[in-house]
Amino acid sequence: MPRSVSWLAPKTRCLVLVLAALGGFACESGSEAAAQKSEKTLRRAPATVVLEARSVPKTLSYVGSLVAPRDATLSSTRGGVVDALFFEVGKSVLAGELLVKLGAAELSYASRAAVAGALQGRARIGHAKDPASLPSAQAAKVALELATDADARAAQLLAKGTLSQQDYTRVHSNLAAATAQYEGALAGAAAEFAAVQQLEAASQQANAALGDKSIRAPFAGVVLERFIEVGQMASPSAPLLRMIDPTELRVRFDVPQFDADKVRIGGKVTLQIGGRTLPATVVRSTPGLVGQANARLVEATIDVPNDAAPALRAQLLPGSLVPLWLEVGGVDDVVLVPVAATLSTAGLLRAWVLKDGHLSERLLSVLRFDGDLVLVRGGLEPGEQLVRTPAADFRVGEEVAP
Repeated sequence: MPRSVSWLAPKTRCLVLVLAALGGFACESGSEAAAQKSEKTLRRAPATVVLEARSVPKTLSYVGSLVAPRDATLSSTRGGVVDALFFEVGKSVLAGELLVKLGAAELSYASRAAVAGALQGRARIGHAKDPASLPSAQAAKVALELATDADARAAQLLAKGTLSQQDYTRVHSNLAAATAQYEGALAGAAAEFAAVQQLEAASQQANAALGDKSIRAPFAGVVLERFIEVGQMASPSAPLLRMIDPTELRVRFDVPQFDADKVRIGGKVTLQIGGRTLPATVVRSTPGLVGQANARLVEATIDVPNDAAPALRAQLLPGSLVPLWLEVGGVDDVVLVPVAATLSTAGLLRAWVLKDGHLSERLLSVLRFDGDLVLVRGGLEPGEQLVRTPAADFRVGEEVAP
């Protein structure tokens, strides 16, 4: 019993002891609650993964566009009123399939007239293969042969003295006349042949003009754009529609002058489509620098897996801009970071690491994305503990519970 309460009455002393005991219990309970409260203020340590170093091929980063090697804009050399359209944008068409029909009534009449004229001219020359085989030329040739023979016999008689000079002169004059007639017949036959050829050329031209009113697909593909409507007057050589062959896509990009020497045929390219990367191979490049950017134009074929998901194929659209990386030799040392372990703010990628029980934020230098991974070449070190799923309310230097 405490000495300070020894003077109290027994009943009073008992009350004081009870209060003292309750006070001591209250102090001990308060200390435990404070300790528990202190522990609750610390965030529970988040799950982490130990970063490992990797070596990947050294690359240069560019932006390219998807293109189709066969890309045609169709037009008519003569134009005309659009009578009918036989396609829809996005529709697959076969090679030779009729796509646009232009008005051709006048050309149809002109074509018939030209064909009739050519047939009439061909009938006049019959089966002759050249001007000398025409009947008029052949008749003149026979007359020339007879006159030549007569002249030869007359010359022999003149030499023997049995023919007078006057008679020989008359025979020789007939030979000259026959020669002139044959040459004239040949010239007329040549003109006849030329006239027939002109009529046939006009017929072919009329048929070509008539055929130009029927616009057909030059290859199998897909209609990408159309520029006319039914009833509209299409000007000569004005674009009517655009079609492409999407069976083989390529990526086309410019390499600046200071990197142009690193391009080689067969070089490897990696491009990103949506959240997936696809390999490509350089198949073409300009031998020099072109365009206003004074750059080297490069094309690479894309290796799309046969079992590629429809969603991936749906993203392979000509004209799409895609990031890509051209391998230039050598390697880069990186760490692989799951995309889910990063946060993006104002275009900057960040991640959190746990070190000595405290959270630390890192700004990442990204080489490229590879599916659900990020290849990081700066900001993180191998062996560090990366937070798997960072929270938006993390604080720099924040202590976490062990």
